Amino acid sequence: MLDSYYDIFEGRCHSRIRIAIKIPSGFDKAGAEILSLEELLDVHKQLIQPFYETATPEVPEYYPRKEISLLELKALIARRMLSECTICENMCRVDRTNDNRGICRVGDKSFYASEFVHVGEEPEIVPSHTVFFTGCTFKCVYCQNWDIAQSEMAECDAGYAATESLTEQIVRRANSVRNLNLVGGNPDQHMANIFTILVDLARLGYPRPVVWNSNNYMTETAVELLTGVTDLHLADFKYGNNDCAETLSKVKRYWDVITRNLLMEKRAAEILIRHLVLPGHVDCCTAKVVEWVAGNLPTATFNLMFQYRPEHLASEYPEINRHVSQDERYRAIDLATAAGVAKPGQFC
Repeated sequence: MLDSYYDIFEGRCHSRIRIAIKIPSGFDKAGAEILSLEELLDVHKQLIQPFYETATPEVPEYYPRKEISLLELKALIARRMLSECTICENMCRVDRTNDNRGICRVGDKSFYASEFVHVGEEPEIVPSHTVFFTGCTFKCVYCQNWDIAQSEMAECDAGYAATESLTEQIVRRANSVRNLNLVGGNPDQHMANIFTILVDLARLGYPRPVVWNSNNYMTETAVELLTGVTDLHLADFKYGNNDCAETLSKVKRYWDVITRNLLMEKRAAEILIRHLVLPGHVDCCTAKVVEWVAGNLPTATFNLMFQYRPEHLASEYPEINRHVSQDERYRAIDLATAAGVAKPGQFC
């Protein structure tokens, strides 16, 4: 059920960024500069509470423009976080303001490999204005977009800096799409620059919902920053345990982080979950993901994906160096339909 999402793109209510740009922070830019990151986060935590209660909190008709808005505060906080980056749970703590790079390989600037109107996504979100940002917080050994997600040359190959020109292109495409779909690679590590773009879009009255298409491996602070920004979390739920995630994506505490974040996100926005079925991982991953979603996110939209193909370094991992078998496909579908997260015949 994506009622709020449909209401936004059909014009019955405003997106969250158009609301957040009207909520005053209580101080101007100069006042924000003298506050510590911790103090800014305390103010932010209070200001986002209405978004946990309703998708469309009441906002003042007018407030003095010398004050920065909640959305501008989010951009400021995300920028501050780059100096000792803890946006994702890799917790590199590198100073990205000097263009140092952590696991995601992203410095203080953002680049995107492509942006276009995507018609190959879920029916609920197409046509979707999709922006593929470079870099990723994962190192998936089977990554199909490894050239923009993990390559040393990702930025050079991309060639597009996320500047005002991207804002202009998003506005130009607004009337031909249902949403703005921020993906990659992964968008999380680009949060500071994306928020700056969203501030501009909100001021221009951009009418479409914002879709945050992410691996969801963020810190709690990052998830809170997305509250009042994201209209639809398109969450990639890959693994049913920590061990498979560490082996195949090189991240720790995956299950703990992803389930925590999904429970946080469901309080403030709608969720569409994608689960890519991996060969040899139906029982250890698909079954566990389906069971958890059925018990914890029964109203989330759920999509089983069977597009896996062995790419990148998959040949070094025999259990995934093949396509998903027909038996695995049928078992995954049976698990999803039996749990009630998918309708019978939906994936046939």
